[in-house]
Amino acid sequence: MRVSNIEILKRELIKSNYCRQQILEMLTEVAIDTMQIFDYGARKHPDSGETPNFLTPAGNKCELKVRGSSVLRHSAQSFGNPAAIDDEKGGSNLQHLLHLMASAAILYIRHKRKIIHPLDEIIPEDEG
Repeated sequence: MRVSNIEILKRELIKSNYCRQQILEMLTEVAIDTMQIFDYGARKHPDSGETPNFLTPAGNKCELKVRGSSVLRHSAQSFGNPAAIDDEKGGSNLQHLLHLMASAAILYIRHKRKIIHPLDEIIPEDEG
């Protein structure tokens, strides 16, 4: 039986020193806040079903260039102004930093789990 990440987090909190507990609590707070972006995305793309589309190979807007450009765009928008809001027409009205964290998390988990978009060019590790 697979142990959930929440159970792993609980175990880590129990056995951690105070400094590490504060870091884990901070990361949990960031995860809770960043869920606003994922909830916004679920409302914007209700066709995803039970599995978030970014966890599928052909996920909508999950090509490395598109996701990487999102990271850069939201970084630029929040540079020098961490409170900057995505308030463009049709925007989420949420902080650009939350979008940045969500996009970075998507890039990270797709890489970690080896989820490759069909439009991404694969560069062999010895050449990259």
